Amino acid sequence: MSAWWYIPFLLIPIILWGYGMFTEVKRWMYTRLNLRKVGALPTLLVGNLSVGGSGKTPMVLFLLEAFKQEKTGVLSRGYGRKTKGFLPVNGQSTYSEVGDEALEVFNAQKGTSVYVCEDRLEGLDRIAKDALVDWVVLDDGYQHVRLAAGKQVLLTDYKRPFWKERFSLPVGNLREFKGAAAEADVLMVTKCPVDLSQEQAQTFLEGLDFDRKRIFFSHYRQTEPQSIGKGSEERRALLVTGIVQKGGLDSSIKGWEIVGYLPYKDHYEFRDTDVHYWLKTCRDKSVNSLILTRKDLQRIQNNGLITLLLEEQISIYEIHTKVEILWNQKSDFLEQVHP
Repeated sequence: MSAWWYIPFLLIPIILWGYGMFTEVKRWMYTRLNLRKVGALPTLLVGNLSVGGSGKTPMVLFLLEAFKQEKTGVLSRGYGRKTKGFLPVNGQSTYSEVGDEALEVFNAQKGTSVYVCEDRLEGLDRIAKDALVDWVVLDDGYQHVRLAAGKQVLLTDYKRPFWKERFSLPVGNLREFKGAAAEADVLMVTKCPVDLSQEQAQTFLEGLDFDRKRIFFSHYRQTEPQSIGKGSEERRALLVTGIVQKGGLDSSIKGWEIVGYLPYKDHYEFRDTDVHYWLKTCRDKSVNSLILTRKDLQRIQNNGLITLLLEEQISIYEIHTKVEILWNQKSDFLEQVHP
């Protein structure tokens, strides 16, 4: 028998934990060799250990609203953009230049300085030269270990807590091993039931090694559909989303009859063929209203596809997510995360 028969078995741990091993070694090296650097401005990082869907952008917007009296900026990687390097977001920016999430933050929180840069340290250096902000919220970047962030908020989905995940990428959903959570200043459990009791929360936390005084719970509430332009009197609509969270979104739109649900992958780049299919579906179902998430709306507005809908007299509505900290612990949370 060949001596190489055991090679496939040696590959099993690499497949199951390979990405986690890589990020663990990288974090260890940067920490032990003192390679991390403090940014040019104080920072508050919002990140996660799992792949997608933890609710980072709504949390960033919640923090910006809470600290709106301060000169706070936002730095994002600009996921999905077709550009490189440092760019400030402005009224002429497109999602292909800065990414849909950065564009959503800019449009949702008027007056906030928003920037994109893959290299967070370089981005902070450039922002500091503008002298427009005193400190920066980092949208994602928990795995950007070159930066020694000032404060770190680690998010985890109530339905998919990271400590109950078994494997890292590419098999599982973990970006890093669970031990990386120890570096967070605060753990925020997102998308909790609005009626979650503190007793249920304690049961939920079983198996997690993290200071309970630094753990908070939040409910993510969908807003009522808001018309973009002229609305319609009827409350029947087609729902289109290109986000991670899909299931159950239609049931949260109270007072509306959702006649159809067209889910696309997260950050999906809509095309004119997609819009023509929406129009056909609207005709087939005798409906003239369309509901989109605010993030998805950035994309169809930027590439002109919204014109196709308006020309066909389709009423467009937008929904987004609001964050509510449970059990009147908002002040305590904000005090702990302020840089």
